[in-house]
Amino acid sequence: MTITIQNFALGLSHKTRELRREKKRSDALLYQMLPKSVALQLKMSKRVTAESFSSVTIYFSDIVGFTTISARSSPMEVVEFLNKLYFFFDSTIDRYDVYKVETIGDAYMVASGLPQRNGRCKRHSGEIASMSLDLLDGIKVFKIPHLPDETLKLRIGLHSGPVVTGVVGSKMPRYCLFGDTVNIASSMESNGHAMKIHISKECKSALDSLGGWKTESRGVNEIKVRSIM
Repeated sequence: MTITIQNFALGLSHKTRELRREKKRSDALLYQMLPKSVALQLKMSKRVTAESFSSVTIYFSDIVGFTTISARSSPMEVVEFLNKLYFFFDSTIDRYDVYKVETIGDAYMVASGLPQRNGRCKRHSGEIASMSLDLLDGIKVFKIPHLPDETLKLRIGLHSGPVVTGVVGSKMPRYCLFGDTVNIASSMESNGHAMKIHISKECKSALDSLGGWKTESRGVNEIKVRSIM
């Protein structure tokens, strides 16, 4: 009887350790999909309220000529290419105080200043700018697995300003950003040039407040969100 109880206790202890390891793995995966503070609220069945951030910097990028590359590739080759590309992106941005918001096709979106605030002295603009330069350097030597001789070019847009964040949906909930700042950052990217970082005057002002950054004016440009910038 004593041996049976001991065996049961040992088995229970082993199962408990396995359960804890599995919980750590599932939590780690959840925290990659949502900010930890948001994920904890959802785990406790709490309603995640919208939050306002007065100053953040948002990054958008896409691959120049991605449609042409896709036309020359099979679906499996496109998946392998994007997986390798985003592995490079993800490992690069880990070195900075930024949050990866989402990827859509070849578009990549990152923000700094949320969900953890770092707006003091506009540090978020420097984090995103440094990250952008790092990505540009890395893309120069990046090789597409099935098209190794193809030169890959990145187009980047940045903007600094206020945003509102919130969790949208109950199935596969997403941490989303709302406001003109998002739209302007996207327009900075779409109106930019290959292998250049196109920034708004608000982002330039934030970088100027940090000091040590060199920028070049493109003059007056029309974009969709606002008539002239």
